[in-house]
Amino acid sequence: MNSWSRRRKRIILAIVFFVLVVLVGVPVFFLFYRAPTCFDGRQNGDEAGVDCGGSCQLLCRAESLPLIVKGDPRILTLATSTYQVVVLVENANNSAEIYRAGYVLKIYDTVSVIPVKTIKGEAYVPAGSVFAVFEGPFSLEGEVIPNRATLEWDESTLVWRKNVASPPELTAADIVLSRETTSPRLEAVIGNLTLANVSNIDLTAVISDAEDNIFAASKTFIDNLPAGSENPVIFTWPRAFDREAVETGIIIRVFPDRSFIR
Repeated sequence: MNSWSRRRKRIILAIVFFVLVVLVGVPVFFLFYRAPTCFDGRQNGDEAGVDCGGSCQLLCRAESLPLIVKGDPRILTLATSTYQVVVLVENANNSAEIYRAGYVLKIYDTVSVIPVKTIKGEAYVPAGSVFAVFEGPFSLEGEVIPNRATLEWDESTLVWRKNVASPPELTAADIVLSRETTSPRLEAVIGNLTLANVSNIDLTAVISDAEDNIFAASKTFIDNLPAGSENPVIFTWPRAFDREAVETGIIIRVFPDRSFIR
C-alpha cells in the first residue's frame, strides 16, 4: 500500500471519528450535563460555598455579620403574675435578611437555675436595621417573680439571603406620651414617604429610663399604608409607670407577608 492510500485511510477514519463525536458525543454531553445552579447541593459555578455566595441568593455564613443583641432581654410587668419580654436586636448586614430566624427565650426567677418559662418563636430579620423580639403577655403561676431572661438563636435557621431592594421610607412623627401616672398612652403618626403602598407594618413602642433601660413596651400593626399617606397609632399600658420616661422610640418593621402577624 502506497503512502497516499495510507493517508487517505487516515483522513477517512478521522472524518468518521469526527462525525461520531458530533452525532453521538455532543448529544450525550448535553443529555447528562447539568449547568451549575444554586440548588444542586454542590459547590460549583461562582459559588463561595455549597449553593451560597457568588450569584446565589443565599449568603454563606462566613459572608454575613452576626446578629447583635442590644442588651439583655427586659422582663416587663403588665399586672400581677402577667409579664412581657422584649429585646432589641441589630442586623448589621445592609443587604441581607433572614426570613424566619428561630429563637428561644428563657425566663428565670431569683432562686432557680432552671427556666420558669421557655418561649419559642420565629422572627423576620430585616436587612440593615434594628428590630424587636417581643413576647407576651404571659402568666406565671404561684408566687414566681421573674428577674432575668436570655435569648438564644437556633443556628440552623439563620439562613441569610440577599435583599438589595431599598426599604420603604416610613417615619414616626408627632410622638406624644401622656397619662404616665395613671394609664399611660403613646400617640404617634406613621408616614409613608415612598411612592408605593406598604403593607404588613409591625410597630413596637419602647420606653426607656435615665439609665437607658427599657421598662415598658407595646405593639400595634398597620395593615396597609398608601403611598404618601399618614396613619395615627396609639399604644397603651394598663398600669402607671413606676419610673420617669426619659426616651420613647417606635421601631418600624415591614413584614414580607401576613404569616408573621399574630
